[in-house]
Amino acid sequence: MAQILVENLDPIILEKLETLAKQHGRSLQDELKNILQQATEKVGYYHTGGDMEKAREAVARAQVRYAGKTFSDSTELIREDRER
Repeated sequence: MAQILVENLDPIILEKLETLAKQHGRSLQDELKNILQQATEKVGYYHTGGDMEKAREAVARAQVRYAGKTFSDSTELIREDRER
């Protein structure tokens, strides 16, 4: 199995990763593997790589997923936020 070396990692990021690992009851290495796995699953699901057929399939999945759902209009919230 491949190994990865990350150089010049900010100590604060390392500390946060160690904290996450402890919270999840994992070693730092297992936590990093989990983070990388999650990141690549998201990329694989949303990234189409310029393939129109994959893009159409992604749109079709989204249409099915959100069919019949009602979403609130966020226009007023956005206006309020811009005025701050």
